[in-house]
Amino acid sequence: MPGDALATAAERGRTLLTVAEGIALLTQVPEVLVKNKCFSLGGSRCGDRRVPALWTSKRAPKLGWCWEGNPHPWLGMASAGARHA
Repeated sequence: MPGDALATAAERGRTLLTVAEGIALLTQVPEVLVKNKCFSLGGSRCGDRRVPALWTSKRAPKLGWCWEGNPHPWLGMASAGARHA
């Protein structure tokens, strides 16, 4: 669940990735996005139950959102340990 992921990330000194950061990561390291190992981008939530996510469908990357609370065991939450200017 995104709320649980946020708490875990904070405990570990990490922050959730935004949509822009997720796209940048995927552009630089495309192999991070593979079938059945996709990720949410909780740093770009807008206050409702939607959680932006990157996943694969028909061997192509997709950007969209999932509802918080939907059971997707293949969908993790992306986070960063540090950001560099």
